[in-house]
Amino acid sequence: MKKSSVGLVLGSGAARGFAMLPILSRFKEENIHFSAVSGASIGSVIGSYYALHGETDSLFEKVKGKNAGDYLKMVDPNLPHKSLIKGKNIKKFLTSLFLEDKTFNDTRIPLTICAVDFRAKKPVYINEGKLIDAVMASISIPGIFAPYPYLSSTFIDGGALDPVPVRPLLEKKYKKIIGINLMGTKHPHKHASRDLFPTLLSTFYMMMEQLAVRESDKRLYMIDLNFEPDPINILSFFNWQDYYGVGASWVRKDFDRVLSWLKS
Repeated sequence: MKKSSVGLVLGSGAARGFAMLPILSRFKEENIHFSAVSGASIGSVIGSYYALHGETDSLFEKVKGKNAGDYLKMVDPNLPHKSLIKGKNIKKFLTSLFLEDKTFNDTRIPLTICAVDFRAKKPVYINEGKLIDAVMASISIPGIFAPYPYLSSTFIDGGALDPVPVRPLLEKKYKKIIGINLMGTKHPHKHASRDLFPTLLSTFYMMMEQLAVRESDKRLYMIDLNFEPDPINILSFFNWQDYYGVGASWVRKDFDRVLSWLKS
């Protein structure tokens, strides 16, 4: 598959993002290389790594050994202010993990990150500046994180208005585009909670599920991953096996379909 012909879109979904990794690994095995990537929320994190390195297998090796304690270190309580978590520790973690002082100019392929301008109330597609700032803007879940100050405004999670940001690549006229939608199923949220954190999170992701509609374009193949029921808390990154397993299951059952579509 020619590198100049296929775009990749990685959607929102927090810890569900682990499901993307076996899919991207299989594309690598098949020598399918993407020429551009667009991402929102966790898709901006994984998309940034892919744009910098051309693969995500090494990212999986970096994070699969993390335990609950490692992730709890990222939680810096912000009560009683604008959010539950400040986000400074997560920024430090992502910077040390791979983003460092990288900019969009350092990527191997074009990268677009979707975040929502909280003041203008619209999605913004970022493709210049420091990667860490664009990623932090894109992952700032409302209520969980404070809006991220950036570009003379404040930003919240890109998934709030565009969970699977295909538009930037559709506008670039790529011959084929593959999207991974982590909000692929719309099932009732069965495990109701009276606690603030899961209630905020559940509400936000119910909104995203309604927004994650498929664009109608013959160039687009959308991979809709099924999380029924959602196996664990969507922020439980240290319990990655269930989410990874959803992606691995899709590869076993459905990868040949997307391969045939790419070759058509």
